[in-house]
Amino acid sequence: MSNASLLKIQMLELMKIHYGFSSFRPGQEEAVDAVLAGQSAVVILPTGGGKSLCYQLPAMVLPGITIVVSPLIALMKDQVDQLEAMGIPATFINSSLSASELTKRLQGLAESAYRLIYIAPERFYDRSFMDKLRQVEVSLFAVDEAHCISQWGHDFRPSYKKMAAVVEILGKPPVLALTATATPEVRDDIIKQLQLVDPKLIVTGFARPNLQFGVLKTSVPAKLEIIAQTIDSIGGGSGIIYAATRKRTEEILEYLVINGYDAVAYHAGLTAPEREQIQNDFMANRHQIIVATNAFGMGIDKSNIRFVIHDSLPQNIESYYQEAGRAGRDGNTSVCVILYSNRDRYLREFFIKGDNPSPELILEIYELLKGYQEIDPISGNLLVTYAELKKQLSEDVPEMAVGTAIKILESGGYIRRSAESAGLAFIKLKADWQAIDQAIGKKARKQKLILAELEKNHADKLAAGWQCSFDDLAAILQQKKATVQKLIKTLADLDLIEYRPPFNGSQIQILKYQEASSLDLNFSELKKKLSAAYDKLDLIENYIYHDECRQAYILEYFGEPGYACAKCDICLQNNSGRNKKIDYFEESQADRAELSTKLTQLSTYESFLKTKSLAKTAEQRQLTEVEVVNHLAFAAKSGLPLDLSKLVKTEEIKAIKDGAKELKPLNYQTLRKLLGPEISDTAIKLVLASEFKKLWSKPPENICWN
Repeated sequence: MSNASLLKIQMLELMKIHYGFSSFRPGQEEAVDAVLAGQSAVVILPTGGGKSLCYQLPAMVLPGITIVVSPLIALMKDQVDQLEAMGIPATFINSSLSASELTKRLQGLAESAYRLIYIAPERFYDRSFMDKLRQVEVSLFAVDEAHCISQWGHDFRPSYKKMAAVVEILGKPPVLALTATATPEVRDDIIKQLQLVDPKLIVTGFARPNLQFGVLKTSVPAKLEIIAQTIDSIGGGSGIIYAATRKRTEEILEYLVINGYDAVAYHAGLTAPEREQIQNDFMANRHQIIVATNAFGMGIDKSNIRFVIHDSLPQNIESYYQEAGRAGRDGNTSVCVILYSNRDRYLREFFIKGDNPSPELILEIYELLKGYQEIDPISGNLLVTYAELKKQLSEDVPEMAVGTAIKILESGGYIRRSAESAGLAFIKLKADWQAIDQAIGKKARKQKLILAELEKNHADKLAAGWQCSFDDLAAILQQKKATVQKLIKTLADLDLIEYRPPFNGSQIQILKYQEASSLDLNFSELKKKLSAAYDKLDLIENYIYHDECRQAYILEYFGEPGYACAKCDICLQNNSGRNKKIDYFEESQADRAELSTKLTQLSTYESFLKTKSLAKTAEQRQLTEVEVVNHLAFAAKSGLPLDLSKLVKTEEIKAIKDGAKELKPLNYQTLRKLLGPEISDTAIKLVLASEFKKLWSKPPENICWN
């Protein structure tokens, strides 16, 4: 029996012991077989398809360590925690570590204390780190979120460009490139950028038959109420609501919380500990709904997410399918909805401009950096904030464009960003310890104890000037962070110390000084990237207006034609038949209606806007006129504009409004009697729905809005 066969037998046993699985999911076995045979592979598995097992399992039996490159700090920590809980030695190295903790982990690496080590791609630019890594036997080099290496991918990161050189330095171990979203073009670029020779390509398919896709075209003001209605219609389970900006995230959160929903927000404006706590609470089902920017979700494995709502047009098909794919990992039916308004495209174009700065802007920023005056006294690096750079530019551009330009200069080898000292405060004594002690009141016992500890163990550092994080300092002193911050601020206000608050920009080192006009940057490729971004925006907007199966449109984009889901809003509307690939779409008509109630109601509303007729809408939608009226009432109550003049006579509208104002409290049955038989139930229902917010502080009990 070959060595590879023996290792595979071991892996199968370990899979049962540690993961509780007796067999592989689609694509996993092919991936581990390639690794055991010493062959590199590009693995495309759907979101939730079990990519991590493809490198974790071989890592347990291979002789050396397995390196996992990941851009996601949260994912690293989660996976390392899970592995350690299973008794598998693993660790991660990224910018979140203190200097002492980094030293400890590097020592463990040198002593072969780990089977897996997760590394942020930026770390490979550190020469001393690479020197230590050269001394270690690497059996497998896994690149997670491998689409990040391709400039045609939806989340291109320049730091990934060094991967091929790193693999060469480490002795060319087998490479496993893994992603959930890669078009044929991106797959080819991954192979090219990693310089893989004849790799095995494993693509299991992108279809997610349990996901029900839909699009609701609406106005921005109506979106909040539609979000609430959609959540209510699903009837429980966790959910994610994606918003395009931090501000919009907070707006949605405020609306949901005020209306009694259990929701939290997640975005890059929160501190790392805050984000970690929010994520942990959501994963542990302590909150039902998380409202987030696209900063949330990658690497999150939560099985019971029942809905993913996008509050506006997503960036592109890849990012949308990845985000929507976080729903329904347990195989149960889940809903994925985009709320679209005509203004959404303008915001996406703004982001595209920020992500694709002009050549002139890149060169201007390089010139500004060469003359920058803010310098860190310890490292000698430039202390740069994008906001300050933006103020000095000759044209008004998004702050995001400044950051992108700096990334491009870094990828070209002209500058280097240092994340290690980001968020560090600088503290240096300006007075002797006796004067400092006398300046603090006698009653401030806790502050005096802190000062005594600092003088005893850290006097030399403070005399020379100490860069430290308040988190680390609080841990060292065994005090609350707020207490330490208050003391430092007090000493600074008394002019007893030199204090520079934690810097929240970038520390930049200029590696090459030369004329901007001589920079060797591939501007033609950047131009192609800009053009591709607009093309992808067109494709996701085409998805909004597409009149055939939603999931078929997405799968065809990824190179899988000929699919029909039979359950998206379009398939239900067109009664498009059954999915020939799947044999378990045997839901009753009632079940399907329940799953798509709110999608159906808004489809009716859109149909009425075109036909301007109850009868024609009923015929087109294959509904009764009463059902059409109920759907229109729902849309009007949700805040969507409804032209009542097409449905109700002007004098009847006035009579209904006047009658409603007379009744305190307003009751439907009483109003029905007051108006008499001359005015129809349809007229009353539609007028009350249109005036819903003006007439009631809470919904009436006797009207069927559905």
